Amino acid sequence: MSGPPRLLVALNGSPVLGSSVDRMLRAVCEGAEEAGGRSVHLYCNALEVIPCQACGPEPTSGYCVFHDDMDRVYAALEAAHAIAIGSPIYFDGVSAQLKRVMDRCNCVTPLVRLPAGGYEFRPRWSRTRHGLFVTACSSRHRYDLAERSVRGFLKWVGARWEETIAYLHEDNDPGSVLARPELLDRARGAGRRLIQSAPLPA
Repeated sequence: MSGPPRLLVALNGSPVLGSSVDRMLRAVCEGAEEAGGRSVHLYCNALEVIPCQACGPEPTSGYCVFHDDMDRVYAALEAAHAIAIGSPIYFDGVSAQLKRVMDRCNCVTPLVRLPAGGYEFRPRWSRTRHGLFVTACSSRHRYDLAERSVRGFLKWVGARWEETIAYLHEDNDPGSVLARPELLDRARGAGRRLIQSAPLPA
């Protein structure tokens, strides 16, 4: 790779530090850095984020009309070569912390009025980024609905989903993925691959 180091952005929807989702995302970031890239690990639970207020078409010439910690998220995602999303599964979906951040990214592909009438969505960023989802849930529950939401979000912010790493378990112990080193190795390998992969064709 030539030029500045490529950036992997990890959006962590787990409210628990040291959780299995947290540890898997850390492994993804480690892999990205081992491959010569940079990583930014954003903990959604620690961000001050106003819920989306559904401003409607063309609310602002920038991103959102609200200026809070989402400004950091927009800047990181815009600069990202790859995006890793992590969340536990709550009611078949992602966590509230992550969903709030996802909803506020609506302005990345805004709905705009057309001069001749009608509306269309116009992405601000080319879809050249690589995307990954990591999750943890009971082996008796499903994660495909959360994955579908994440895949839609990745598309919205200019990324393409490529892989899901799911830790399915029976225990309720934070960080128990440590007993599954093969999953952490897979996450680390995914981080390396995401950084080493060429940008996707726009």
